[in-house]
Amino acid sequence: MRALSHAPERTDRAIRALSRIPAWLGEVLIIALLLAAWVVGASAVHHAPAPYTLDLTQPQLKTTFNLFGLYDLEYNPQFSYYRWSNGYFFVQLPSGYNLAQSYIATVRAHAGMKQPNPLVFLGNERPITSVIPSTFRVYRLLLPPAPRGDANLRLELQTQPRILNSDKRPLGVVLTNIKLRGLPYTDWPVQSLLPVVFVLIWGLARWRGAGPRDALLICLPLGVALLTLYAFVGPGPLPYVTLAAWSLGAAAVAILIARQSYARLSLALLGTLISFSGMIWPSWISDDAFISFRYAQNLVAGNGLVYNPGERVEGYTNFLYTMLAALVLRLGGDPVYWTYLSGIGFALGLLLLTYWLAARLFGSSWALVAALLVATSQSLLLHSARGGGLETALFALLLLATVTVYLGVLRGQGQVNPALAITGVLLSLATLTRPEGALLMAITAFHYMTYDLTGADLRPGAIVHTIRRKGGLGALIGPYLLLIVPFFIWRYSYYGDLLPNTFYAKTGGGLRAVPRGLAYSWGFAQTMGGPLLLLGLGGLIPDWRNALRSWRGYILLLLGVYTAYIIAVGGDHFRGERFFVPLVSLFAILFADGLAQIVRYAMARPTLRLVTPVLVAVLLSAYSLYALERTRSLDTIIQRLDESVWLWREIGWWMADNAGPDESIAVSGAGAIAYYGQHTTIDMLGLTDHHIARVVMPNMGTGAAGHEKHDPAYVLNERRPTYIPDLWQDYFTNQAALRANYYLITIKTRYGRELVLWKRRS
Repeated sequence: MRALSHAPERTDRAIRALSRIPAWLGEVLIIALLLAAWVVGASAVHHAPAPYTLDLTQPQLKTTFNLFGLYDLEYNPQFSYYRWSNGYFFVQLPSGYNLAQSYIATVRAHAGMKQPNPLVFLGNERPITSVIPSTFRVYRLLLPPAPRGDANLRLELQTQPRILNSDKRPLGVVLTNIKLRGLPYTDWPVQSLLPVVFVLIWGLARWRGAGPRDALLICLPLGVALLTLYAFVGPGPLPYVTLAAWSLGAAAVAILIARQSYARLSLALLGTLISFSGMIWPSWISDDAFISFRYAQNLVAGNGLVYNPGERVEGYTNFLYTMLAALVLRLGGDPVYWTYLSGIGFALGLLLLTYWLAARLFGSSWALVAALLVATSQSLLLHSARGGGLETALFALLLLATVTVYLGVLRGQGQVNPALAITGVLLSLATLTRPEGALLMAITAFHYMTYDLTGADLRPGAIVHTIRRKGGLGALIGPYLLLIVPFFIWRYSYYGDLLPNTFYAKTGGGLRAVPRGLAYSWGFAQTMGGPLLLLGLGGLIPDWRNALRSWRGYILLLLGVYTAYIIAVGGDHFRGERFFVPLVSLFAILFADGLAQIVRYAMARPTLRLVTPVLVAVLLSAYSLYALERTRSLDTIIQRLDESVWLWREIGWWMADNAGPDESIAVSGAGAIAYYGQHTTIDMLGLTDHHIARVVMPNMGTGAAGHEKHDPAYVLNERRPTYIPDLWQDYFTNQAALRANYYLITIKTRYGRELVLWKRRS
């Protein structure tokens, strides 16, 4: 009884003792627990990386592998379902060595003949072992580590092919399944550096006013997300630690620009989604990116800003981006790696700047809706964080920065000249990145001339009066002209044209391109929610006149004119509606603003007050899931496009290794072959050829944008290339002329792949 009577007193003493513990000690304990949880989790999840299995008994091969040297599915009672390989078969797991440092390969194979030939297994072109597969056997092979500078994992099977009975195919071995399993390893950068970064994130959150609980609310879900991705996501073009660094960097910026903990956490998780999108979904790089890399390569080599030495043709439309690629090459970097890295950075910049601008226009909560739309736009991800390799994301970021600064001018109502000058500089950089920057300049100048800073004048009849009244117009146009005029003078003196050669190669269809542009625009509208885009007009509901005099009028003007331009030129041929990517952030801001206005209207009605939040939550959840999942129909196409680029790289390597200095090649894919081949390359579609770009084509504007112009006779008789890959023989409508001047040869690439080229007769 005495012990029980003293229990409350002891409890009080214990509580008083705990209360005397410094607050910082509690935070240290929490941080220590976080670090311990991370280290334990990181060391546990990588013990068994998920294996990658290729089931060759299925009719449709749905796989992340690149395959070469494999025939269609067959069946017989002895083997059941199987596939024959030819004499040289390889399976490639793109970026496989970014997931694991070494692999075990399991192959089930059979010779398929009574007297089999030896079968040689290779890993990344290095022999592993030789066997004679007389019966079905399962072979387990330890593959070699990654070769320097190549993260792709390849398993090759090589044998002397035979022709059996009436089957005229060269046959290698019978295959039923292949499995690649990464071996466990200790990822020290993940286990040692990332916990330290988490401590810094914690400290930054505390420094920015977050309490211990709020700092934990930011760090803990982000840590769980990164550990989950570490455990379950497959290989990507960049290592995990690089993607995690981008994610944590975005979280740090989110803590700086957002005040509420929920906003910081939301932005951090959306930034993680963007950072890892090239690992969650198939990544890719466009062959057109290598056209810019080719110009940069020649510039660094001292040949001038040209595609082929001695030929001054402006076959690029992204001068600033090409200069950045040249800088990367000059510093000894790889532009392919750089484009994956910068693509994530540009996408994160769009996410965070969209939120920052929207929060100042209509509040933090609805700004998160705009950020959500940006982070889940597969069009944007496809041409930024998932790769693409083009200047699209850089141009989009410059456009959004221009809008942000210019809207600050409209809201400032006072000293506007410095901000207008910055707007002009940003517009000049946008124009150097894409020609459409000039259109943005025209739209912005028109709006500034007709927009009264007092919000009282938007009438076209007041333009003259407005010009006289606004001396600040020179501050907008002056810096722009200061950079653009010298560039145009240099362009004309260097290339002999005021416009890029690609302009002539892609235009000329007139009104015939409009139906194609309308279909292109409707495709993008579907990706942004289709009819839901009309919610973006909700901001006009209370008072449309005053709304048009506000920032909404400028964004609507920009979206309307730019969309009309895209329709007029007929869009382009890239998946994901590339031309609309620069507008995604603006559509997202308008959508969030319109939805906010509609919700306020609904919440003012007692009958709708309870159901409205539920409907909004369902709408945004369904919208986001739809936006993320819509890539499924494109993933196979994206993988094939990416695989084609690396096939063309092999042709380029063969040119670099075997072609004479005066030999040339004609191609319809003018990027990777030229960049890796470093020989004179004739672009049969005219993007980098002055003559073909100006050929007048019947029904121009009705075909695939950028792929309509051709002149086979000119290629064969005037350019007279030494080689033409057999991939594009359909380009030559006169096959007799092709065969009269060329004969077929078989080449073997660095990867052991046999390809067929046409070679000119001497």
